[in-house]
Amino acid sequence: MIVLIKTCILILCMTPGYSTAAGLPGYNFDQVPDRSPDQATDPLLPDELSETEAQSITSQGNPKSRVSAALKISDNRINLAYRLLSESQYKSAAQEVDVFSALVRYADNYTRKLPGSKQKDRNNCFKVIEQSIFKNTRTFEAILRDLPLNYREPAERSIEEIRNIRLRAINDLLGGGKFINSSND
Repeated sequence: MIVLIKTCILILCMTPGYSTAAGLPGYNFDQVPDRSPDQATDPLLPDELSETEAQSITSQGNPKSRVSAALKISDNRINLAYRLLSESQYKSAAQEVDVFSALVRYADNYTRKLPGSKQKDRNNCFKVIEQSIFKNTRTFEAILRDLPLNYREPAERSIEEIRNIRLRAINDLLGGGKFINSSND
């Protein structure tokens, strides 16, 4: 049984369109995944997402579900980055950190563009964003520690932006954006 599973994984990893590093369908580190032109995707979504990932986000009807779907994929990406780092695949790990931060930025931007009439949805989304970032704090700090210097600097900028997004989400939840004195750039 184990031999059969290993054989299937080996076949999948050798199939075009499958990542040899992670075995993820439709994800190739060397090129941006193809999206059909007629697919109704959100232009704010990162280009590095596969078609199935983009569809799983855009198919969600309510704001909280959409943000949760984006953050679930971001969780998978940061965990993949950690695994790649343990395999000394630094470039791929740094790319996954970038996708992680792009997905968190997407969730934050999507939430901030919700109309004022959906204040309850906005607050629920900010809560989910803050909790997701908090949950992944140790993982991305471990990644930053273990990345070589030439990959660490861009990742540090991304992670610093994620920390600022978390702070703004807390600020908006607690005081409507007026509780913590910081720039909301």
